[in-house]
Amino acid sequence: MPIAYDATRLFLGPLSLTPRGIDRVELAYARHFFQDSSEECCALLPTAWGVRAFPRERVLRGLTRLEELWSENKRHDEDEAWRHLKLRLQGQAVPLRRPPGSSLALAQRMTSLLRATGFGWGDSVVDALKPGTVYVNVGQIGLAFPLLLRWLDRRPDIRPIFMLHDVIPLETPEYVSATAAKGHSAMVDQTARRAAGVIVTTRTAQVAVQTELGRRGAHALPTLALPLPVPALFREPPDPEPAFAGIAYFVVCGAIEPRKNHALLLEVWKRLHRKLGPATPHLVVAGAAGWQGQQIRDGMQRSGAVSAHIHIVSGLSTPALKRLISGARALLMPSFIEGFGLPVVEAASLGTPVVASDIPAHREVAHPATVFVDPIDGPGWEKAVLRFLDDDAAPIRLSREFSPYTWSEYFASLSSFIQRIEREGRP
Repeated sequence: MPIAYDATRLFLGPLSLTPRGIDRVELAYARHFFQDSSEECCALLPTAWGVRAFPRERVLRGLTRLEELWSENKRHDEDEAWRHLKLRLQGQAVPLRRPPGSSLALAQRMTSLLRATGFGWGDSVVDALKPGTVYVNVGQIGLAFPLLLRWLDRRPDIRPIFMLHDVIPLETPEYVSATAAKGHSAMVDQTARRAAGVIVTTRTAQVAVQTELGRRGAHALPTLALPLPVPALFREPPDPEPAFAGIAYFVVCGAIEPRKNHALLLEVWKRLHRKLGPATPHLVVAGAAGWQGQQIRDGMQRSGAVSAHIHIVSGLSTPALKRLISGARALLMPSFIEGFGLPVVEAASLGTPVVASDIPAHREVAHPATVFVDPIDGPGWEKAVLRFLDDDAAPIRLSREFSPYTWSEYFASLSSFIQRIEREGRP
């Protein structure tokens, strides 16, 4: 079963200092197909001379270099962002850290990836792929640009499988830019037109995606709802930072953007500060600024005395993020809408309590002991925070009898789905 894997998002990975959730999923897929799987596999990339196919060995060199650039395997004590946050939580006055991201630095990172893979022209995708190859696109970038998929018109034997994480930009366009909404609409259009199968992350997302595809005439498209696994590191025992013993803090993870509802947490912390003063717990906001994210950051940093209890950090390595969540009183996830909500699962895997918005995706994937609160119920969120703050001796821990998917289970299910698509083709 030959596989052609779209590696566009991974190739652009050096432009991000650390990976987002979708990037980590892409990395896991690429490692599976190019390193662990015995299937014949090539990577597809857009170039100035069209979409080209590149061999396994070059991809593996690129993946190794990309992991180095993202510092995914860096120990927490080697992580500059972690060291900076550690000082702030211990009460030391340090300036706000902004991750380096100059144009020159990003260009150097891209050049570094190219040096690792070696320059080459690649092969014509139309000529190189074997008959019946399955084309897998998880990163979605190519879906937003129909020009990058025109080669499929010349290879009708190819069986495309696309991942659509959600259709949030179409369901709630008020939470994204107009450009993002337009791009997402194009992705769904291309999926309806070309896909032989679709992967989603929850049954909640499956219903929404199938509804949008049906509106475009693709009523019978096979769709696989497959929950995302947590990184292997989150299956290991929790390792809270000893220096944070006695420091009460809560964590919210994810892109800083209106959909994530950071504004509610800011109002909750203002009320807590009026009641508790210096005893107000800390709120650690872990994530990079997304659409309108800078305004949200500014609001948190310019809110008077309470701002001393709110710490924004981006660029944490996975080991540092695990350590941060391990010692939190609870992870807070007040999103208005989600397709999955990976931090909810990551925290529960470590035994860290979770307070999450009462939305369908969270209900589907969360630990049974999760505290669900309406995303507009400010007093309810304040009450939940105080509940986990009352235990002065140590954070309340969840039972770790919580078993999200492993990547082995995930890819076994994916393999069965791919084999089905290979047999049946597009309906």
